[in-house]
Amino acid sequence: MLTKEFIEKMRERLLADQARLQEELAGIVPHTELGEGEDGAGELPLDEANQDIIALIKADLEKIAVALQKISAGTYGIGDDGQEIPADRLEVNPYADKAI
Repeated sequence: MLTKEFIEKMRERLLADQARLQEELAGIVPHTELGEGEDGAGELPLDEANQDIIALIKADLEKIAVALQKISAGTYGIGDDGQEIPADRLEVNPYADKAI
């Protein structure tokens, strides 16, 4: 069973990660138009990479939001399958949703 101190430590980490990811997301500007000619051809791979990064950041932000909701509900550390998630796993990934 997780201690209150451990859960508070994880809450602080989650909030810090959330703030960092939101800042990173704000700094990524996807293109809506591509230039013409040779210059435009180089923009497509960059734009696709940016879209992938945006999707990953948004997915992590959603996982963090779920973990913070679990903390508020008193169910943090319980996986989606109902099994307890070990503290050492949560240390590595504070928004882990499975024991393994």
